[in-house]
Formats: sequence, C-alpha cells, structure tokens
Amino acid sequence: MTQVAAKATVGASAPMAVSAPRGLVSWLLHPAGLSFSLTTDSGWAVGLMTSYIPRIGHLIWLAEPTFEHIPTVEEAAAIQRWRWPVLFPLDAAIRRKIVKPIGMIRIPPAMQRIPLMRSGRKNMGWQNAVLLDTGGSRPSGRATDPATPVYKVVNDTRLREMLTSGWRPENEW
Repeated sequence: MTQVAAKATVGASAPMAVSAPRGLVSWLLHPAGLSFSLTTDSGWAVGLMTSYIPRIGHLIWLAEPTFEHIPTVEEAAAIQRWRWPVLFPLDAAIRRKIVKPIGMIRIPPAMQRIPLMRSGRKNMGWQNAVLLDTGGSRPSGRATDPATPVYKVVNDTRLREMLTSGWRPENEW
C-alpha cells in the first residue's frame, strides 16, 4: 500500500493519509492518454501511455516522428503513426525527470485495447501472450507473426537505443 494525500471532505482543509494499492496510485497520477516526451540522439520522441498493468508496468506506444523541439500537446495529439508498444516504468521515469509529461490526448482506437504480445526466445520458439489488465499474462498459442510486439519491460536507456536504431519487433524474430 502507498500513502496518498487526499483532502478530507468534512470541513477540514489539512490533507489526510489514505491507503491505496500502488497500481491505483499510478493510474490516478498518470492515467491512460498521458503523452510524454523523451530525448534521444535523433530528437524528441513522443510516447503515449495506454494501459497500466499491475505488477508489470505501463504499456506505452512510441510515435513514428521525432521532433527537434519539445513537442506540444497539440503536436502529440496530431500524430498519426505509432511504432510499437512496450512496457516501461513511466512513474519512475517521470519522478526522475527522465521523461517530460506533455499532456492528455485521445488514444487512437487501434491502440485502446491491450495488444497481443509474444514472449519466449527465438531458439525456444515464440509464444503469444495475452496481458491481463489485472496483472500478469497467459499463454495463447504459438506466435507466427514477426510483427507481434515483444512482451518486455525496458528502461529508459534501452528505450532510447530502440528508438535511435530503428528497432522493430521483427528484429527479434
């Protein structure tokens, strides 16, 4: 449980501590639709948080275009092409000022559901994995599409490398 400051509703103006599950705190502080920017060697990248998976992290999508300046919320909302989703510790990245929140934008319809992902290794065979919104995943048969996103949690350094190198899920087939 995490302590969250909340105002009492019965005439008190001082904050009081309320216990809430860590995942709920994350969702309240950074709800789905939060866009953010991240510096890379090729410019400012834009990310969009679409889901929070308890005990795993935030499902984020990265935009195709990069910017020569910190993008505005209007520029983030106008993005039409998104690369791929990945799991990322967004709360920690915001807290450490690794990423900069831009603002809330509408999640494109094709990105509103948690996508089918694949896990495993090339030499052992890829398996489809259905991420559960309650946390964890369940297997869903053998993966056959190299473009299926890879089920992995990445840190900011790896995320920057993936963006700068032009990484695609097919690169790990």
